[in-house]
Amino acid sequence: MDGNCSIWLMGLACAGKTTLSNLFAQRVREAGHPCVVLNSPNTRKVFGTNLGYDLTSRRKQTKRMLGLAEMIAGQDIVTIVSLIHPIEEDRQACRKTIPGYFEVYLKCSLDELMRRDARELYIAALRGKKKNVIGMDLPFEEPKASDLVLESDKLNPSNLVEALWKRTSHLLSAN
Repeated sequence: MDGNCSIWLMGLACAGKTTLSNLFAQRVREAGHPCVVLNSPNTRKVFGTNLGYDLTSRRKQTKRMLGLAEMIAGQDIVTIVSLIHPIEEDRQACRKTIPGYFEVYLKCSLDELMRRDARELYIAALRGKKKNVIGMDLPFEEPKASDLVLESDKLNPSNLVEALWKRTSHLLSAN
């Protein structure tokens, strides 16, 4: 492995980031590589509840994730980061900071996001009962330079893992 391998899975809530990150981590470990999954909700729990979900707080959360990913990847551990990652400027900063940064955009239709949404974030936002929902009242800037775009509403989780493995296994075998 080339030391700093950091795979960032991004997309709107319910696009499949957590599912894919966990399945992909299992595949990476089975191939004999140490791996850590950082997802935004769990990282928020570690740092406490001092951040909200407005854009400023979300950008601070991205910086936290970047710092953790940089530290872990620098120890020759594959880092899989899972977060909404809505701001293009933040994505560019991550790409500049972490050698081996690989960006994956999980694209998914709003209809499918709403179908998967057990917490009913999107319905609540549409009804005006919930604020700070990315893709509803807060913007999600379409990625300009993703290394891989996967349509998570058209592929099942196994196919998503295979597609990601096909595009990243060379990063892992560089060791």
